This record gives sequence, structure tokens and C-alpha cells, in this order.
Amino acid sequence: MGRFAQWRGMVLAQGHRLRGALRPAEEPDDPLEPPPSLNRLDALVEGFAAGQPVRWTLAGQPRPLPGPVDVVAYRIIEESLTNACRHAPGAAVAVRLRYDPTGITIEVRDEGAGPAPSGGGSGRGLLGVRRRAERLGGTLSAGPRAGGGFLVRAVLPAPEEVAE
Repeated sequence: MGRFAQWRGMVLAQGHRLRGALRPAEEPDDPLEPPPSLNRLDALVEGFAAGQPVRWTLAGQPRPLPGPVDVVAYRIIEESLTNACRHAPGAAVAVRLRYDPTGITIEVRDEGAGPAPSGGGSGRGLLGVRRRAERLGGTLSAGPRAGGGFLVRAVLPAPEEVAE
């Protein structure tokens, strides 16, 4: 019984990882929840800010993004905030969105002590959002910052429509 209780505790504590590992990257979002969108960024940041100082800034002129770009941008920020909470609990996090004529750039930086020790995580979440960004013709890079902390940077194409 002791081993069962130990196993049960581990499953309850690590269930989110198991679900993430079993869920294919291409699986659609839950149809019962509102669709992911940068329009819901305030609520996303607010949810994470309850346990960690998070601020976000905006540069450029915001505009509606194509649906897939909007979803991927939201998911990149969501995964980056999740990782900051997991690997740099309590550290300040900054989210920056920059709109330009060719698309949107996303940067999420945390002020943590540095990268987690090796074996601390599988990196599947970042790998999944990197694949999503690349499918759209974008890029995503992630890694430790020279002065400490971690940076996720994504560039997604979403050209402004040319009015004629």
C-alpha cells in the first residue's frame, strides 16, 4: 500500500507532464474553452501574476492577426510563462510584443538564477511551440541569458494587408 500511495502522489503531482507527453502536438485545443488569442493576454498574464511578478509591454500598432498566428503567439507566451513559474519561481518575468509591418515578435524573459540543472525537464513544450512557429514560417529560439535568467524569442510572419 505504501508504494501505491507513493505512486498516486507522484501521478497527482506530475499529472500535467504526463498529459502533455501523451497529447500530440497537433491535437486541437479544447472546444469547450474560449479559443487562445492575444485578445485574452490580460487574463493569461493575470493568472500567472498571482504567484510571480509578470508585466507585459506592447510596441508598434496592434492589429488583428490571422487565426493560426494569433493562436501560436498565445501558446508561445503561455508555455514561456509556465516554464518561468516552473524553473524560476518568484522571479520577475517580462513579456514584450512588437508589431511591425511584416509580423509580430514575442519576447518572454525571466530574471531567474539561470537554467535548470540538466534533467530538470524534457523541453517538449518549447519544442512543440517551436514546431508550431516553424509551420507558420516563423522562428523560435530559447535559452539562458548571459546575465542570468532565460529568454524565449519568437518571430511570426503576419504581413500588414496593403490597402489599395
